[in-house]
Amino acid sequence: MKNEPDFYIGWQDKAAPLFAKPVRRVVIGLFVLVPLLAVLLVWQQRGFSDGVFEYGQLTTLEGQLIREPVPFLRIPVRSAGGSGFERVLLIGLGKHGADSTLQQWVQKHGSLANKTLKISGTLIYYEGKAALELTEQADSLLAVSEATSSPIPTPISLGMVSLQGEITDPKCFLGVMKPGDGRPHRSCAVRCIAGGIPPLLYVTDERGQRNGYLLVGPNSEPINREMLPYVGKNVQLRGRLKKADNWLILHVDAPVLVSQKLLDYGREIAMCY
Repeated sequence: MKNEPDFYIGWQDKAAPLFAKPVRRVVIGLFVLVPLLAVLLVWQQRGFSDGVFEYGQLTTLEGQLIREPVPFLRIPVRSAGGSGFERVLLIGLGKHGADSTLQQWVQKHGSLANKTLKISGTLIYYEGKAALELTEQADSLLAVSEATSSPIPTPISLGMVSLQGEITDPKCFLGVMKPGDGRPHRSCAVRCIAGGIPPLLYVTDERGQRNGYLLVGPNSEPINREMLPYVGKNVQLRGRLKKADNWLILHVDAPVLVSQKLLDYGREIAMCY
């Protein structure tokens, strides 16, 4: 009997050594390997951005309306360095630009040029840039008064530049979606840009510094439709760069597709707002 192989019956209290030893090794190996794989997968994933979307919370801002090349509200700000102005990008409810809502305001109040507006909306902000969603649409305009601030300065020209990065939409990128760029977000960005939200070129330079550039045509005209084939792809854009307060605006000559491959930041699932 000693020379016969071990035989294991399932209802026995202990398995025979022939079965127990390999099973014990496998269980111990899995006990060590599974946590290591979990840590590795988490480490490889890109973290969420610090962008903020104040969903359900309305904020009132007061400033001068700018409609070209993209809709802004220019508001006074104070900081440790003194007082100045910042521009808050205006966007519509959902996946729409602000133009239709602004047109309703003009029809009701007449020309809003050189007027001070008090507007209510939902703030979205990230890395020194902010947008205001006109959540209540036409009712977002609370008051109109004569402008008391100095005239709006002309954007500063920074010359011709060539930039390489990814095209996305500023609404989601600033905080509505996480991720707001890359392959998981491409279809969502296409719908936002097609709905009138100005496209944004997101650039990371060799030093790891990041910046966003709003995109318009050479004569400040919208180029949303022209940018749709390039959304979520690695593109190089050449054009005249201008600085408008805290925003950079690129007047694009023509896009150049650097790579057909979509930018991919891992297995992330995006849900569209």
